[in-house]
Order: sequence, then structure tokens, then C-alpha cells
Amino acid sequence: MPQKYSYSFLNIQMLLAIKLQTSASFRAVAKISMILSMYLDIPLQTPTHKTVLIWIQKIGYYLLTKKKELADDWILILDHSIQLGQEKLFVVFGIREHNIDFRRPLRYQDLVPLREISKPHWNGGSIRDCVCDVRKELGQIKYAVGDYGSDIRTGLRLAEIPHVHDITHKIALILEKLYISDHVYQEVTGQMSRMRNQLCQTQAAHIIPPRQRKKSRYHNLKTLSDYGKRALVYLDYHGDEADEGDSMKEHLNWIRPHRAFFKELAEICNLTCHIERLVKHQGLSLSTVTKCHAMLETVSTEKGCVFKEQLQQYFQTTLSLVTTTKQILCTSDIIESAFGKYKNYVSCNPMAGITNLALCISAFTCSLEKHEIQEALENTTIDEVKKWSNKHIGITLLKKRRNLFSHD
Repeated sequence: MPQKYSYSFLNIQMLLAIKLQTSASFRAVAKISMILSMYLDIPLQTPTHKTVLIWIQKIGYYLLTKKKELADDWILILDHSIQLGQEKLFVVFGIREHNIDFRRPLRYQDLVPLREISKPHWNGGSIRDCVCDVRKELGQIKYAVGDYGSDIRTGLRLAEIPHVHDITHKIALILEKLYISDHVYQEVTGQMSRMRNQLCQTQAAHIIPPRQRKKSRYHNLKTLSDYGKRALVYLDYHGDEADEGDSMKEHLNWIRPHRAFFKELAEICNLTCHIERLVKHQGLSLSTVTKCHAMLETVSTEKGCVFKEQLQQYFQTTLSLVTTTKQILCTSDIIESAFGKYKNYVSCNPMAGITNLALCISAFTCSLEKHEIQEALENTTIDEVKKWSNKHIGITLLKKRRNLFSHD
């Protein structure tokens, strides 16, 4: 690396890998560098946490803005995330079809960051404008993968880009329709909530059910199913014998009448896990659909049969949507993962809202190879990052707060 950085390339590469591939904070990365230098007797120069932040922003900006390949087999993965305030960060990743390895799940390094834009409001028209702008840069877009939010659905329809519904969100929607009005489900979840409130500070705190999420509840029904299964095994094993566990059994006895419900839920959740794993790793194709059909034929419960019918309809619709592709990418989990990592970065200061630290999302796709890091750090200036931030992020919540309470 040039002398102006005064850090060896291996030092920079190591610290970037620690930051981008672990949950270490920026301050922790700087401390790790100091500790390694001290205890391994390696003459490493220790950057400040702000220096590491600048490196990440430069790499993210470089990968986001560098010229992309012009081709006819691009696939988009897109979604937006809500944080404190009204702002929504809309992110678009891309990958060329011939670069997808269907023997494994997607990795960040497989992706090309295309857009990161924050706005208070997104609708079908703004999504259309964004993806059409992306298409001018890339060439032909075969299809896009994302959830079925009205703005994304409308935007892709207006842009005339086939929209593949992410299988995780599709299955969650199917499960929501199956259970949202089910009185047994309502009774079970209500009782679990009461158990948490009543027992969380008692000697029976170790048997409280897992916390149910307010959002994405139907993405996580397996935790509810697993708890019920374990509780029933415990009750069956101990039977009606009297022992010191009597008080625990009293707290769990309400589950006994719902044995059929938990059996049905376990059947659906197990099918979901196997089908999602197969389709997410190997793509949606005639071969994987045939394997899924074989799994679905094992269902025996009423709701299981409804689940089977709706999932088979999804397979048929998706395959007919993209007829020129043998294996269809139908998961956007990678972008959800990127949002999760980004939120972890800013969790220590939630008031910051969406800032130019969002460039870390595109930085996740860095290969960490020498030439890429060197080009990014040498050819990107702090002024360019600031200009990008003013255009695509705008005034942050933290800056608004400081301006409001400033007495200067």
C-alpha cells in the first residue's frame, strides 16, 4: 500500500476481515489490532476506530459505484429496511445467472451491489424508476427476487421485470393464512405469553416458552412447535407420578389437550425446513419440485394438506414465470442477512438511524483480495463518500437532533 496509509497491506486486510466477517465493533477492531501487536510481538500499526470506519466506507462506495458488466443474464435481489424515523433504505444486489453455484447457498462475495438509496417514502413508481436505471447500467434483467410488498410488486410489474416471490416470505404468508384466525393457535400463543409474564421471575423461570416476535411471527413457528414437543415429551415421561416436579407439570399441563395441534404444526415446520433447504441451495427446477412433491405427499393433517396445495401452486406459478431458466434463484435471505449485520453495526446508537454507514452493506461483498482493497482505498476519496451520502442518504436523524438542540 502507498506510504500515505502508513499501514501494511496485511494489517489492513486482517482488520477489514475482522470487521466484515465478525460482529466486532469498530472500536473492538482497533483494540484487537493493538492486542495482536502486543502479545504476538508483531509490529502492527494500530488504526483508530474512525480510520477503520473510513476504510469500510471507501470500499463500500467503490464497489457500489464501479462500472458493472453489461450482460443479458442479470438477476436482481432487492428489499428495503425500516429503521428509526420514516426513512427506508432500499438495497439492490445483482448476480449474473452463470455465476450462481446451486451446490451451496449464496455468499456475499457472489453479489454485486447496485443501489443503496434512503427515502421517507417508496412506491411502485419510485421502485420502477430505480430498477429501470439499474437496467440501463447492466443490460438485460432476467428476473428479480424479493418479497411481495405492494411497492416492490408494483414497481417490478411497471418495469416489466418478472418478479420471483422469495420462498421464505411465501411460506410465511401461507402459514399466516392457515393460523391467523385459528382459535387453537390463538389460545396456545396466548397461554405462552401468560406463562412468560407469570413465571419469568419465579423458580419456574427455566420452563417459560420462547418469546414470540411481533414482526415475522410466522417465519418462526418452529420455535413454538419445538417448545410444545419438548413439553409433551416431559409430561409423558414423568406421567402422573408424584415428585418434586409436580409444580412444573402443573404449569405445563395446559399443553396436553393441544397434542394434535403441536403434531400438526411440527409436521408443517419439518416440511418447511426440508423444502426451504433444498430449494434455497439448489434453486427451483423441475428436479427440485419433484423432490418437494415427494416430501409433501407425506402430509396427513388437514392444514398440512392445505399447505401442500398452496406450495405446489407456488412452484407451478414460479416455474411458468421464468421459462428460459432451468434453475431459478428464489431466495432473498442474503439481503435480509445484510440488513441484520448492518443493524448490528448501528445498534449502539439507534438514534443515528440510516447513515452513510449503510455503505457497509456493499462492503460485505468485498472479496478482500489485495487488488480490490488497494483500488478501493487508493481511488476513493472522503469527499466522494460525503457527496454520495448527501445525495442518497440525506440529513440523518442524529444531525437533525443536534441541529435542533444546538444553541450556537
